[in-house]
Formats: sequence, structure tokens, C-alpha cells
Amino acid sequence: MAEGKNEYSREMKAKTFDIEANRMICLLNHSDADELGVFPLDRVELTNLLNKKRTVTVVDITKTMLQGNQVGIFKDVAEKLSLKSGKKVRVRPVEKPESLHFIKRKMNGETLGEEEIKGIVRDIGDNKLSELEVAAFITAVYIHGYTLDETVAMTKALTEDGKQLKLEKGPVLDKHCVGGTNGRTTMIIVPIVAAAGYYIPKTSSRSITSAAGTADVMEVLADVCLPLSKIKKVTEKIGGVIAWGGALDLAPVDDEIIRVEHPFSLDPPGQIIASVMAKKASVGSKYVVVDLPVGPDVKIHTKEKAADMAKKIIAVGKKLGMKVEAVLTDGTEPSGRAFGPGPEAKYVMEILEGKFFDNLAQKSCELAGVLFELVGKTKKGRGYALAKEILQSGKALKKMKEIIKAQGAKHLSSEEIKQARLRKTIKSTSFGEISSINVRECIKIAKIAGAPGHKKAGLFLHVEEGEKIKKGQKLFTIYSENKRKLQLAERYAKKSNVIELQRIILQKFQ
Repeated sequence: MAEGKNEYSREMKAKTFDIEANRMICLLNHSDADELGVFPLDRVELTNLLNKKRTVTVVDITKTMLQGNQVGIFKDVAEKLSLKSGKKVRVRPVEKPESLHFIKRKMNGETLGEEEIKGIVRDIGDNKLSELEVAAFITAVYIHGYTLDETVAMTKALTEDGKQLKLEKGPVLDKHCVGGTNGRTTMIIVPIVAAAGYYIPKTSSRSITSAAGTADVMEVLADVCLPLSKIKKVTEKIGGVIAWGGALDLAPVDDEIIRVEHPFSLDPPGQIIASVMAKKASVGSKYVVVDLPVGPDVKIHTKEKAADMAKKIIAVGKKLGMKVEAVLTDGTEPSGRAFGPGPEAKYVMEILEGKFFDNLAQKSCELAGVLFELVGKTKKGRGYALAKEILQSGKALKKMKEIIKAQGAKHLSSEEIKQARLRKTIKSTSFGEISSINVRECIKIAKIAGAPGHKKAGLFLHVEEGEKIKKGQKLFTIYSENKRKLQLAERYAKKSNVIELQRIILQKFQ
């Protein structure tokens, strides 16, 4: 034992639990906690005495789960410390971090300096802030917002806290969509851009609120859990990669912030911009297009808010040495007809194979065209035509197959992707013209059916907006790998307003 200010510590035996807490916490017996002078949500530093690895954890206290002189270690902490049950660990109380003062200042509506924001990010990364304290910070940002300088500071702090991809070749191009709809433009844009001779190391997310994230869809075709070294090797050799960003340590604090934001759907615009730009900076992107879908059922509801965000994204990019173009896209209609990992993977491959050219293909070519114009490949207004030519010539398909093979191919064509055996087709109960298709409801039905956890689960639309339909015509098919989930999805689909028909009577007066 050692005594002194914040130096008192105890050597205790670790008792490991095969439970993932998804955050760095430890358990202490109440009597040991009393002796150490710590309370729930206080912090202690744990040191593995065999290898000297250490980490800071938040404290929980129990009266029954541990004996005296034991410290409960969850799987997350045990893996970080390479610690086995029964081994000795030093437990030392630590002071509350200075960043709590910075958070309080933000709660009061004050503007934070670059070093203060770096301090908050550093303490989140070192697990010196509890989930409650991180939530308080995000709530303060949600209420008071960021200035441009704060957004830039947060972007830099998130980038510097994690690993960075440094390619020997360039220029590096990238794209990002703030999400909220279906359609995997990334999986069409990446091979188009790579086929044109550029480098596009795309790190993507898994689903948060949608029926499938790009990483979920790409995983149907190939492995997405790639180490940074392989991403570098594949990108430099082939030109493109589509990997899961969560498997890397690129801006890891951003992932923690997103996890805390999720329960209350807190998406402060400044934090969204910092999140997007940090991920781009982490892979060395110099030319970036950002897709901002606008509509009542996506993250950005109005053109005014989207325009404001677009200007801020461009300003932040300029300060980081990036050439950025933000584009507003229509989020009121589906991007393509598929929802869910398997259905969307099959749909993307069919587009690349040239089986059809729809609004998803058009959007992908438009976004790829923006990148071509940004990097100077074509003159203004000519990028779309080049992207479309690369797609329709089969060059993008060839490049996509190279990417899939390099990432450990599972499927190389749309025909290889099997659909779920269990399915239910919903038909029209009347005739008319389709005025709208509710993207949010399509996503919800796909999720009830099992997406994205069940790769083959999802939904496929048979109709599109503006189409005239007859009674008994197929509207959409639900796919599931579980009979009960299919029944629940069908039940929900029949009572929801997935497809709205054009109304002749607009309003009634009496």
C-alpha cells in the first residue's frame, strides 16, 4: 500500500465476469469501496501487476457479488488489461477530471477553447468520464450548439485521439451520407471512383436507426472487419476498400459519443459535422462529397437546416485543408427498392451488373460526378456523364469484384445472393396513383422482420412513386428468417401507411 494524496491503493484479486458492459467499469465490494473512499460513478485506476497495463474505470458497488479484497472485472476491462481471474490488480482511486469543469462551462452556454475541447475528448478516450457525464456534455452541445471554431477544434481532437491512415498514393477521395434512408450509394461510388484511377478508402458504419448500414450490406459480399494495415494495402493496390469503421481506432471517441447520443436521438449539428469530418481526416481525405438527404422522415427535415449545415461543413473542411462539396438530396422517397443487408447487397450488384438504372444508380453517379469535378478530372457539369459511362461500361463492376476478392469474397454476383425462404407479399386493396412511399415505415417493417441482424431479412418494393396501380397488385414483399418475426412484420405492415395513394378530395367543409 502507498498513502498520500490520491496515492492510496490496494492490491486485490480480480474476479472476471464473461459479460460485455460496453464501457469500462469495475465492481467493488461495499466495504472495500468504503476503505478506498469511493462511491458509485467515482473512478479508480486498475493496473495489472503482471504486465503493468492500466486503465481507468468507473465504479459500481455490490454487497453480494464479491467477497472482500476482490474487484469485479467485466470482459471489456479484462481484455484491455490482458487480465485473468484470480490475478492481482492494483486499485487506486483517482481524482475527478478537470474536463468536468469544461463541461459545466458548456452547460452554462459558454464557448470552449481548443485545449478545453481536447481535454474533454482525451478524458472520454481515457474513460475518465462516466456515461452520465458524457451525456451531460452532449446535451449541453445539443442545447447551445458549437461555434465554427468549436466545431473545428472538436474535429481535430477526435482525429488526433485515434489512429490515422496514411497512404503512400493519392489523391484520396471520399464521400459521406448523414443517413436516414436506404440505398447503398457508397457501394456504387467506390468502384466507380477507383476504376477512374483514384483512391477511396471508405470506412462505413453499421446500422444505428436504419434497416442496414453500409458495413452490414458489404458484409454480405465480403469481410468488413479489416485491420488498418490491410485497408492501406488493398487501397494502394486496387484503389478502393469498403470496411467497417468500428473495427478500427479511427476517431474512437466519436463512436463513444454516438453511442451516448443514440437513446435520445441527440444529433447536434455541430457534433455531426465534427464526426463526419474527423472520419474523413483520419483516412487522409482531400476531396470529399457529403450527401445531406432532406425530408420529414430523415435526420434533416428542412432545406434551410440542410443549407446551413452544408455551409458549415464546407467551412470546416477548408480549415482542415480539404476541398469539400455538400449536396442536398431528396430524402422523401426511397433510394432504390431494397431494405435490409441481403436485399440491398443483391440490389447494388444488379445495378453494377447493368440490369437496370434507377434513382439509386443516378444518385450514385451524380455524387461520384461531384468528386470527379472537385478533383479536376472533368469540367464542371461533366462529372455525372463520366461516372455513368464507367458504371455502364462494366468497369465499375470489374473493380467491385477486385475489391470483394481482396476483402475475402463471399459472393461475387447478384445471383449468388440467396433471399430468405420465408416471405410475405403485401398487395393493394384499392386502385389509384401512388403519391408517396414512407421510407421510415419501410425501414421499420424490415427491422421487425429481423434486419440488420438477420442478413437475409428485409423488404423489397415492387412499385414506385407516380405509378398507377390496380387492386390486388403487389406492393412490396417482406423477407425474414424467422416465422414469428415475419408474422409481426406482416401485421405491422397491414396497419401502417407505407404507401399513400393520390387523394382527389383534399379537404372537407361542412
